Amino acid sequence: MLGLEAIELTLGAFRLRVDAQVPRGQRVAVLGASGSGKSMLLSLLAGFLVPEAGRITWQGRDLTRMAPAERPMSILFQDGNLFPHLTVTQNVGLALRSDLRLTDDQTARIQETLSDVGLGDMGGRRPAELSGGQQGRAALARLLLQDRPVVAGRAVRRARSRAADGDGAASDGALAGTGPDLCDGHP
Repeated sequence: MLGLEAIELTLGAFRLRVDAQVPRGQRVAVLGASGSGKSMLLSLLAGFLVPEAGRITWQGRDLTRMAPAERPMSILFQDGNLFPHLTVTQNVGLALRSDLRLTDDQTARIQETLSDVGLGDMGGRRPAELSGGQQGRAALARLLLQDRPVVAGRAVRRARSRAADGDGAASDGALAGTGPDLCDGHP
């Protein structure tokens, strides 16, 4: 269970207040007008912002002051954050080892995940050689390899949808997570 317990954060004149529970396996869309706090909420969950009050918990464990890299969460940013000088395989491999010294088993996992999102034959390309949808799926593949129970981001819903319904060849099993998916978007 992902818990947002009496969360409060003020940025400028905007004040975000959240009190919610998201059960394991639940998909949640955070909808609202521009400036309503959707990205702020995701940044709080990811640890890029710290609330002034309240607690963020996962399975009863307090994450509120935990560093982003230590949280059981992956976030997929809208632009995908792919490094232009690396190949797709290398970009995805960053999920497993930041120095890219990958074992044969890790390389096989990367290839399998690229195949799952419809990029099996594109691992040697650089991001500039991919369409926008393909870039999103490469970022999704990296996120899936992180194997964290909570997935959040502006582009998650779109990337999963593209991968599952024709812009890619992903199977539902490849995209199913064990924790909640939190997507934000404009209504």
